[in-house]
Amino acid sequence: MIVEIANLQKHYKIKNSIVTRAAKEVLGKKFNGAKLSIAFVDNDEIKKLNKRYFDLDEITDVISFSLNENKRTLNGEIVVSVETAVDTAFKENIDVEAEIILYVVHGLLHLLGYRDGDKEDARIMHDKESSILKTLGYNMPTVEDGFL
Repeated sequence: MIVEIANLQKHYKIKNSIVTRAAKEVLGKKFNGAKLSIAFVDNDEIKKLNKRYFDLDEITDVISFSLNENKRTLNGEIVVSVETAVDTAFKENIDVEAEIILYVVHGLLHLLGYRDGDKEDARIMHDKESSILKTLGYNMPTVEDGFL
């Protein structure tokens, strides 16, 4: 698995080893040949990307781009707004690193085909995120805590 990490923000120090470990946990051995690019940006940059690619003039937490040419490999790009993670962690009184890794996991699950457009899909995705983050040593808020 190849994981390229670009840290293009100054809001929080990114630990590449933790990001790579999270990617390996999500993808497992099935996607050992995966090629991923993960960029950590600020709100201005993610808003520009959201507008350019999705015609949404708003800040979002994470964007995923599938670059797959066939189903046997996984190639993709994930863009994470660290500024949003820092703001959310402060407001919710939760760990910043956990919030950043949540966004990485969320983006990876989108690359694997998980969706969160309706309540049932969002619940399935949240359960998967929660399980992965627990394995990585992070606590996740429950749905009852207002996550969805």
